[in-house]
Amino acid sequence: MKTLGYVLGGTGRMRPFDQVFDAGVEVVSPREIEESNPNALVIWGGADIAPKIYGEEGGKWTYANDLSFRDKTEVAACQAAIARGIPIIGVCRGAQLLCALAGGKLVQHVDGHNQGDHAISTNDGRTITTSSVHHQMMWPYDVKHDLLAWSKSPKSHIYAFNDKKVRTSIEYPEPEVVWFPEIKGLAIQGHPEFMNDQCEFVQYCMELVRKYIV
Repeated sequence: MKTLGYVLGGTGRMRPFDQVFDAGVEVVSPREIEESNPNALVIWGGADIAPKIYGEEGGKWTYANDLSFRDKTEVAACQAAIARGIPIIGVCRGAQLLCALAGGKLVQHVDGHNQGDHAISTNDGRTITTSSVHHQMMWPYDVKHDLLAWSKSPKSHIYAFNDKKVRTSIEYPEPEVVWFPEIKGLAIQGHPEFMNDQCEFVQYCMELVRKYIV
């Protein structure tokens, strides 16, 4: 029997992870992680995280600067989970938060990723359609990570790391799913909770959860 914990707020609750976590879901606070001891923690999608979490200031494209209540709560919950060796699933905003907590950073603005579904390539040779409703992007390339999936072709024409560092191309793939081994974090940029439970992307995510999380 496996239990999934989550911090209240964001784009999801249990599905589609109820395909893996058969004991249900628990709402947890940072303190309650120690008491409830879930098998995994999920951090859901939502508004931008504050760039201060990854040591930068917000630029003109960023809808956050100082840490919000949600930022503080989710950072504390993740830190408590990391300290106890509890693996974490991050979805969209949650994926970006995991990237930051692993020592990476974000591209503060990209275009082309908030215009509907698009194709991703996986490290095992598949092409899958993912949901895509974000304007920021994980940048895991400065920290230990495994790139599991990436945009099949570049979607963005602009990569704004901050107001002074703006590029029209990058030398790395646009990351879509990343495993951060040092924090046991599975970062999923797309939204499996927005898609049909049996679609290929959702089932791919469930494969990864079974492989890396449980």
